[in-house]
Amino acid sequence: MVLAGVLLAAGCGSGDGDGDWLKGLRSPEATPSSEEPAPSPSTTPPLTGTEYQELLRTTVAPLNSALSTLRKGGSDKAVDSALTAAADAAAESHRLLDEADVPAEITTQHDAYVTALNDLAADLGSTQQGRGDGTFCTGAAANAHLGSGTSLKAALDTARALGDSGYDAGLAVSAFPKEANHRLSSGKFVKDGKRNGRGVLKITGGDEDAVVTLARGGKAVFSVYVRKNGKAQVKSISDGSYAIYFTSGTDWNAKARKFNRGCTYEKFEKKAKFTTKTTSTQITYTIFTIGLKTTLGGNSPVNPIEPGELPK
Repeated sequence: MVLAGVLLAAGCGSGDGDGDWLKGLRSPEATPSSEEPAPSPSTTPPLTGTEYQELLRTTVAPLNSALSTLRKGGSDKAVDSALTAAADAAAESHRLLDEADVPAEITTQHDAYVTALNDLAADLGSTQQGRGDGTFCTGAAANAHLGSGTSLKAALDTARALGDSGYDAGLAVSAFPKEANHRLSSGKFVKDGKRNGRGVLKITGGDEDAVVTLARGGKAVFSVYVRKNGKAQVKSISDGSYAIYFTSGTDWNAKARKFNRGCTYEKFEKKAKFTTKTTSTQITYTIFTIGLKTTLGGNSPVNPIEPGELPK
């Protein structure tokens, strides 16, 4: 057992003894401290029109550069880097302009522009976050989101209002692409390899468009598109055991061979086994059916996988 003690300091009774020790710490002539003097009003005048115009020019240059790089697109890695640079540039432009004491006649337009820059910085940041959580599966999707949203348009509109009032904000951005919903028809091959058997695969689509891939030895044999609630069929599948993968999402990107938005990647726990048996009187072969809509009566669980695990 551990005992703990607490030592408390206490004043003792009154009189001429040690209990009066506090008296020596008090000044008999102590008076309340006087109040702090009120701060002097700022004598710094607002920016002149020329100074304000120069501030606009210097703050917008990094943002223009970052947005131009972002608009060019390129690899997903390049877009991610440009998103970071653009978000930082928009936030810094907002900070510098928000702190400025601007000419009185431009206050309303200036405040609207500053607010729009803040909103743009937030939107760029959330778009960057969406690149990591599957909301925007490609750099192209991130750009299209900005092109279809309101934050970039608001920044351009408020910059234009400053221009109409005699101050060139200098925000110049080429039009970003808009979001779309590209789709293939059910049964369209994304990839088709060697098939010289008799097996048949029947697929019933789920709640989103999907691409189903059958793979052997870690390599895709074929990949086929299936629309939401649609049906697809693949014939002439060679005998063997195949792992079944599928990716779902919105807006098929044929170049990247993935969905642009809301993409998920999954794998069936069970494999698809195709066999062919030939006798003197008949030939029997496997017709394998899979459904992509999750149901309580399903007989094969699916597990999420990383995008890089999908065979190519």
